Amino acid sequence: MGFKLTTEDERRLAGVHPDLAKIVWLAAERADRPFKVLEGKRTLARQRELVAKGASQTMNSRHLTGHAVDIAPLDDGQVSWAWPLYYPLAKTVKKAAADLRVPIEWGGDWRKFKDGPHWQLPWKAYPATTNAPEVNAAAPITNKTEKRVQVENAAKTTAGVATGAAIGAEPVSKAIEVLATQQGEITSGNITRILVALLVIGLTVWAVTRGNQ
Repeated sequence: MGFKLTTEDERRLAGVHPDLAKIVWLAAERADRPFKVLEGKRTLARQRELVAKGASQTMNSRHLTGHAVDIAPLDDGQVSWAWPLYYPLAKTVKKAAADLRVPIEWGGDWRKFKDGPHWQLPWKAYPATTNAPEVNAAAPITNKTEKRVQVENAAKTTAGVATGAAIGAEPVSKAIEVLATQQGEITSGNITRILVALLVIGLTVWAVTRGNQ
């Protein structure tokens, strides 16, 4: 039978990995029942919203890099969440993927948190990192690399206030090294204290330098 994807379906496939988009297109040509593309590539803001609602359990979703797509069968023109309709669609999608020789994973096969609409390219076959997370001072930073980036940015700001690239270089560098190796979380309160401490260091060294001129 098959059906034609709508303009809205095509728009939602924008940003989706070409191999995954090809599977969706081929599945549409073969499907016994039409389906709708619900979502393709997501923004970090959208992912945070879904996690907050409990609709997703990770901030490392494949949707963030366009390696996942959500599709749902239609029943009388309306999106259906009835599981019996997802199994025939899954069979069609898996056959399309096999014919295109593209590995694929279905959320309906997951042992926990089954997700019928979700399809993604495997991490192993399609490695990709998510978009760099936006710095949010209100939330703890748990990634060690992100900690160092934020502390370095704070140090650069302080160095600019103190004026002079060499002023306070040694104490600031030491502060960065110590803070970057901390195992605890850096909260908004800690970041404020870090900025104040670095500012004091920079201004102190600047004053001493001025006195020695």
